[in-house]
Parts: sequence; C-alpha cells; structure tokens
Amino acid sequence: MAKKRMMQRRVSDMEWWMKRRQLPSRLRQRVRHYEQQKWATMKGEDEMEMIKDLPQGLRRDIKRHLCLDLIKQVPLFKSLDDLILDNICDRVRPLVFSKEEKIITEGDPVQRMVFIVKGHLKRSQKLSKGMTATCTLGPGNFLGDELFSWCLRRPFVDRLPPSSATFVSLEPTEAFALEAPDLKYITEHFRYKFANERLKRTARYYSSNWRTWAAVNIQLAWRKHKKAMTVTIVAQDDERRLRRYASMFLSLRPHDHLE
Repeated sequence: MAKKRMMQRRVSDMEWWMKRRQLPSRLRQRVRHYEQQKWATMKGEDEMEMIKDLPQGLRRDIKRHLCLDLIKQVPLFKSLDDLILDNICDRVRPLVFSKEEKIITEGDPVQRMVFIVKGHLKRSQKLSKGMTATCTLGPGNFLGDELFSWCLRRPFVDRLPPSSATFVSLEPTEAFALEAPDLKYITEHFRYKFANERLKRTARYYSSNWRTWAAVNIQLAWRKHKKAMTVTIVAQDDERRLRRYASMFLSLRPHDHLE
C-alpha cells in the first residue's frame, strides 16, 4: 500500500512538473507510458539501488541470483565461464523501454550494449538513394555490438564508436545493459576468452549489423541468379537498377575489429 501511495505521489509530482514546464501533450504521454511500464516491471522497487551499499561479496551473490538466468539467455555469453559471468552479473543494470521509444539514433556514440530480455525492437539503417534497411530484434538479441569490437581494438581508441542504425521499441521492452566502461573492464581482464575465434564468430552471427549486410548481399546474389537463369532479356533500366543495388549493398559491410 505504501508503494502504491509513493507511486501516486510521484505521478502527481511529474504531472505538476510537466504542466509547469509546458511540455507538449505527446511528450507528456510518453512520460506517462514510461512510468506505467517501469511500475509494471519493477513494482516501485529499484533493486540495484537497494543493494549497492552491501558488501561486495554479498552484492555479487545477490546479483548473480537475480541476473544469471537472464544473462545465459544471450547466445554471446553461453560459453563463458563462471568467473566472467559473475563479473557481468555484478555490472549489468536493468532497463525498461515504453512503446515507440527511440533507444539510440544512427550516428550517435554507442555508450552501452543492450541485451533484450522481453519485447521487440525495430532496427533501421539508412542506405543511399533514400532507401532504408530494417529488421526486428527480439529476446536474446542485442544492440551496440560496435562497442564490443571497439573494446577489442588494438591499438585502443578512446573515442566511442558511432551507432550504425537507429533502434526503436515496437512494444514495452525489458532489457539489461553493460555500459562502455564496464564492458571495457570485462574484455580487458578476460581478454583470453574474448579474443577466442569462436566467440568472435558468435558475436558476428548474432550481430544485427552483420545480419543486415548478409541479407542484402543474399538478395543481390539471388537477383543475379534469376538474371542468369531467366530466358527473358532484362530491360536496360533493370540492369542499371541492379548495378546501383550492387554498389549500395556491397558498401554496407560492417567494419569491426574482430579480425
């Protein structure tokens, strides 16, 4: 009952502040949706805040109990040993996104890797000629893999990598995140594992960047195959369009530092 009153007081304070600052109705509605989703997920409790001052060993055991099963749902982490998983559990933090929330915009610095637990996100990447490549990410997928390759880059560069796409939540979404300093700490201290070729291939296989690049190249190969197999002569304008697609798609190959 006390938590419910606290939530009602927070909503009242938020409504007063939004009215005072004259926020437009669309922004007010987004704030309300976020607060509702956060309450539905966390029930008014910030678990990470509650345990942050506990002794390190106790805090790590609690976070392992809370987070380990979620982390093991991510294919990228399935082959990691217990020591690395403990360090990941100790550093992740939960995230909640309301519907149609923009998580990151193409070109913005990637400050965290986000791992989806529940819900779906839409990925959009601008191509040339005004075209856009899109795909959907669900539970077990992740975004911000540019940060993973950035951590493994040698020589290391301090500047954060830009996002190659824009991500928007299609529905209320739950996730957990590893911030850039935490991911850098883990990959540096356990480099023997993250430099493993099998893990690198897994990262690429589940990367939305590499999947988009693969999809458009498969489409191009299929177009070429149809052109070679068909008896009908391809019109001149179709030929020009195919060449334009070729130059556009082949330029999409993601650049990472996993070689």
